[in-house]
Amino acid sequence: MTGMKRYAGALAALLAGLAACGGPGSIVVDNANIIDGAGAVWPTGRLVVVDGLVTCVGAQADCAEPAGVEVLDADGFWVVPGLIDVKEAAEVPSNEQTAYLAFLLGVTTAAIPEIAEGPEGEPLPPTGSDDARIPVPRPATPVDEPTYPLGLFGQALAATIPPDVGGPPGREQRDLQLYARSRSTLADREALLDSARAMGARGAAFAPRLLEQERWAAPYRLPHGMNRLVGFAMVAERIQDRLLPDRTPAEAERLSAALEVLREFVREFHAAGGSVATATNGALAPGLALHEEMDALVAAGLSAEDALYAATREAARHLGIGESRGTLEPGKLGDFLILESDPRLDISLTQTVSRVGKGGVLYDPPTLFDALLDTPGNRVSDNPVRLVIGGAALLLTLLLFARGVRSHRRSLGPRIVS
Repeated sequence: MTGMKRYAGALAALLAGLAACGGPGSIVVDNANIIDGAGAVWPTGRLVVVDGLVTCVGAQADCAEPAGVEVLDADGFWVVPGLIDVKEAAEVPSNEQTAYLAFLLGVTTAAIPEIAEGPEGEPLPPTGSDDARIPVPRPATPVDEPTYPLGLFGQALAATIPPDVGGPPGREQRDLQLYARSRSTLADREALLDSARAMGARGAAFAPRLLEQERWAAPYRLPHGMNRLVGFAMVAERIQDRLLPDRTPAEAERLSAALEVLREFVREFHAAGGSVATATNGALAPGLALHEEMDALVAAGLSAEDALYAATREAARHLGIGESRGTLEPGKLGDFLILESDPRLDISLTQTVSRVGKGGVLYDPPTLFDALLDTPGNRVSDNPVRLVIGGAALLLTLLLFARGVRSHRRSLGPRIVS
């Protein structure tokens, strides 16, 4: 555990050096198509972040360039607020790879339940950090949910079906889980939808975790042609670790019917004015799960734009952090993504992450992936001298290599204007 802390400290120092070329926390993103998350879209707009906070977003004529701040030309790219996971599962023992991977796939804030202590009573390291020099999501505290499975949906379900005490007797845990996730097929559908509309009309907040139910209803298929990091073996391995047990055709049919009930509930709840937010609860690989949850919301009937809002503005509201995150507005944290395509056309395009900004510090996911998400056994964290030498060597290599790859990177992503 001590070695892990030394590794995190040295990593922060290394990344601080990498980000220092234009002043950590200060950046101008120019010529981008900006979706601010508050309802405005700025074609060929400008985003200005100074000392980690957004100072201006909008038309270029309305946002002056601060002196001495580097400018990123994002012509043809799309800028959106950083993604927020309302509830991500905590892993025991805590693994920093989880946080790194989620961040590099675009999750800039994640609410993870606190674990008091790790194996053998050792305190666990933080599951996130507000330090912009460390490429992990910012931490947030999960909100209290209704004491029903599946939150508001479970609450509405309990009003139409008498609650079971432990489910069917004499069944294995797997069977109990299958039963719990298919109970909604027994509900009075109209009464359930009336509850959804009533909850939505009074402005309730709901994080439905549709991806979980989708995965119970049908086997998961790894997306292709999206974020380049999805092709790494580590991502696929983490998905395999979360595969569910096989289902019989009858079980799959029942679970699919239950999924449609949940989708209809979400659709009516949202249409009535309810706030829908994204939560993954640890489904699939970190980061990828949040993109797939947005896709699940679209499958339920939300527009791609509404699904994006669910992962940004509405997720921040759900966690009570809307004053600092969720939209790109002056005074808020400079957390954002640069995408290769317009996510309003197809929500799966949120996976085309070119750069991730945290507090105005930019990260290039493919470049940092190997250095930050390497197998722990290959790290030099056990020896502080080797750690310093290795970090210095990596920094020198990156600096020497940067000049050679700059022209190539311009063809793949936004470029720094000198």
